[in-house]
Amino acid sequence: MIRKSKSVFSIIALLYVVFCFQSCAEPPIFEENKDITEHNWDYKNPVVFDVNIADTTKYCNMYINLRITGDYKYSNLFMWVTETLPDKTTQKERMEFTLQDERGKWFGKGLGDIYEYQLQYKPRIKFKQKGIYTFSLEQNMRDEVLANVVSAGVRVEFWSQDSKAW
Repeated sequence: MIRKSKSVFSIIALLYVVFCFQSCAEPPIFEENKDITEHNWDYKNPVVFDVNIADTTKYCNMYINLRITGDYKYSNLFMWVTETLPDKTTQKERMEFTLQDERGKWFGKGLGDIYEYQLQYKPRIKFKQKGIYTFSLEQNMRDEVLANVVSAGVRVEFWSQDSKAW
């Protein structure tokens, strides 16, 4: 009986140590989401974020965060992502994000009628300049006003071996 309780105690202790190490994950460098007014994203109203990059020696992952309702009528989302570097040079890229499979099942994590996405934008990159980077997200769909978009955001985190982005 004592042997069995030692085994149970060892397993519990091991699980506790694993949990502690997982909860010590490094927080993101930046993460902010902005609500879209009345869930209607007008292409004339880009969502803008200022990100302060202080460390240019480490690799980073960049994500676009997106929340939509179940009534969103497309299976994808086209977006212009404009990046303004600290030296004021600008790069603009059109991205397509797939939001559901061919059967209509949402890829995002659902919470009620809201689906949340963390879409890979730039995996394992190094920022070349220290300072403020400005990221502007502009919907680029057929609709001038894209209905059922709850929020959009940006996440920047340090890359690690455990990152889901390579």
